[in-house]
Amino acid sequence: MFAEENGLKGDPRLQAISQAIRVVPHFPKHGIMFQDITTLLLDHKAFKDTVDIFVDRYRDMHISVVAGIEARGFMFGPSIALGIGAKFVPLRKPRKLPGEVISEKYALEYGTDCLELHVGAVQPGERAIVIDDLVATGGTLSAGVKLLERVGAQVVECACVIGVPDVKVTTNYLPFSEISMLFKLTTTSHQFSTSQCMLNNNIFNFCIMPNTKKDSSIRC
Repeated sequence: MFAEENGLKGDPRLQAISQAIRVVPHFPKHGIMFQDITTLLLDHKAFKDTVDIFVDRYRDMHISVVAGIEARGFMFGPSIALGIGAKFVPLRKPRKLPGEVISEKYALEYGTDCLELHVGAVQPGERAIVIDDLVATGGTLSAGVKLLERVGAQVVECACVIGVPDVKVTTNYLPFSEISMLFKLTTTSHQFSTSQCMLNNNIFNFCIMPNTKKDSSIRC
């Protein structure tokens, strides 16, 4: 469920957040309309409103771990963690964390990538959320969830600023049930097929609002 459908319809913060996200044509390659959240960070009020919406959602869910996906998950995760009284745990690309790590590979359109988690950063039984800026196919979030579950954490939700509303997802990839997204990206041409999507069909969508920017594809 997106934010408009979850008690925030008509909230004046939604339009400001939408307008603060810049679309960059043909980046990083031709045909991609990149959703640039760095311009959201330049608007301190829109940035604070984004964080506040997440904080309001999670403050009473007894979350002790906010795990951020490298790199844009690092922009939102620490502020959300501070707001709800949780610790922030970075999920990083290979060879970026100095201590002992566990790793989880995930598929890309061409090839694979990997996320790593510091051993000991998360304890068994802790309640966690995973933060990123955008969910498309779900592969990165899936890897993050698997890392946390391997160390015994309970993943309550994944949370993203931008979500794709029309994706039909598979039913057998993730054991957890919910994704929370603030902002719904309306696109006329997606750069992925439904067979690439890796999230479970019980996803709970919580997005800020539909994006009125037309003819925009997403980065995957």
